[in-house]
Amino acid sequence: MEENNMAFNKNEVVLEKVRQASFYNLEDGKLELRITSIEDPTLGCTAEGEEVTDAIGSLITTIYRAKKATFGGSNSLMSFDLAAAQYGTKKVVAGVTKDENDNIIAPTITNYAYEILEVKVTGEGDSATYTVPTLKNAPIVDSIKYIYSIESGEIGTAYKAGSAASETDFVVAVDGTITLPTSVKSGKIYVEYAYETKNAVRVVNRASQFPTAGRLVILAYFRDKCTDKVYSGAVVCPKAKLNPESVELNLTSTGKHPFEFTMMRDYCDELNDELFEIILSE
Repeated sequence: MEENNMAFNKNEVVLEKVRQASFYNLEDGKLELRITSIEDPTLGCTAEGEEVTDAIGSLITTIYRAKKATFGGSNSLMSFDLAAAQYGTKKVVAGVTKDENDNIIAPTITNYAYEILEVKVTGEGDSATYTVPTLKNAPIVDSIKYIYSIESGEIGTAYKAGSAASETDFVVAVDGTITLPTSVKSGKIYVEYAYETKNAVRVVNRASQFPTAGRLVILAYFRDKCTDKVYSGAVVCPKAKLNPESVELNLTSTGKHPFEFTMMRDYCDELNDELFEIILSE
């Protein structure tokens, strides 16, 4: 059998797409974050330069130091996992996520809603009753302090929660049934409330928490410029950290989720000053 002495030695290739970026815990290697819909990815490098000149100001040389590298882009969709990592926290899944003591962090999560309810009249005259539909979610009763009439499409008269219905007070039950004030006999009612749900996730941004460092692996597809053959490639950074200096979420249906990783050498490894490596293979 003849040996194949043709080494795989590629130079110019077409970068087809960045497939994903994975971020791993430095201590145990656990996958902490996976970004899969990356647009406009960039791998940037910078350095600080100091010019050395002679007595008349002519440039002798430039000394470079403090090399830095970044990887950034935008996720096509808003990502709760990415947002949590950027905020230096964890996404909490109701009834699933556990703390360091293996306890469920949140059996339920509080969410917020509003409803516009139309007053329904049943009967006539003195025997007529005035009701509104039950709220879609069983509310936290104390979260409903006021309800409001809708007048000409705007928020109108405010009515306060009470122990019994009166001209100005309403009563709300734990199942979301509202007993209207006696003065309300038509129109629509606007209600804001909070409720507990087992089907929710939550990300909290705390002022005291920031992103931690981890190992970053970026996977990509490349193509041969002549044959169109597909190759696999990777950018591997031993130590990186999400940049929290500017995290802007575009809260629209077409908005993207931008991010940036700062790459850094392992300061405690004096023999290795690697920022990242780029790998291409068949």
